[in-house]
Amino acid sequence: MTTAYVYTRFSPRRKADESESCETQQAYCEQYAHDNAHVIVKSFEDRGISGAEEDRPGLWSAINSLTQGSILLVYKLDRLARDVYLSECIRRAVDKAGARIIAVEGDIVGDGPEQVMIRQVLAAFAEYERKIIAIRTKYAMRHHQKNGRRMSRYAPYGQKIDKADTRRLLRCEREQQAITVIEELHMSDPPKSVHEIVVKLNADLPELARGDRWRQRDVKRILEKL
Repeated sequence: MTTAYVYTRFSPRRKADESESCETQQAYCEQYAHDNAHVIVKSFEDRGISGAEEDRPGLWSAINSLTQGSILLVYKLDRLARDVYLSECIRRAVDKAGARIIAVEGDIVGDGPEQVMIRQVLAAFAEYERKIIAIRTKYAMRHHQKNGRRMSRYAPYGQKIDKADTRRLLRCEREQQAITVIEELHMSDPPKSVHEIVVKLNADLPELARGDRWRQRDVKRILEKL
């Protein structure tokens, strides 16, 4: 019988009910181990951590526990990594321990050139998917903010937190003046650079800066949302 170490990872997202929890992944791995005569020695997990994150205590503890001939058992390969480079680093660390990786679903068996290529393609797709999710989340947050929904601790420039309902945002007319000036300068002919806009704001509207003065990062954030 082969010894197995289970690793599960769950990164909460808006549609968490569509993702497999660590408990669900663990159940699938335990069933797979039972059906294939593997003995689970220990299980490790990382909760609330992206598959692109390198600093994962559960993952590296699992890899450090591997022994010669053992297996690292996961529900899907993207539970290990959603980044091509990180995926390859993990596989090499497992190989160095004399162990191997098995995924309950979607695994590619073998270490030939074709199998390696397919695994790398899958890892690349997982990385691409992660980036698309991040982009969609970013634009969804902007959409909600424009519609008056509070999405973070601080209100974005040009809006303020509704005192009557702290979940909502209201238009801040005072800061909207600065946004209008920034847009006009940006759209002028010729258009003003971010540096030039900052100089103009610090000269004419220093009282509308959030902080002691206007900075380039402030103007860039505003321009990104126009």
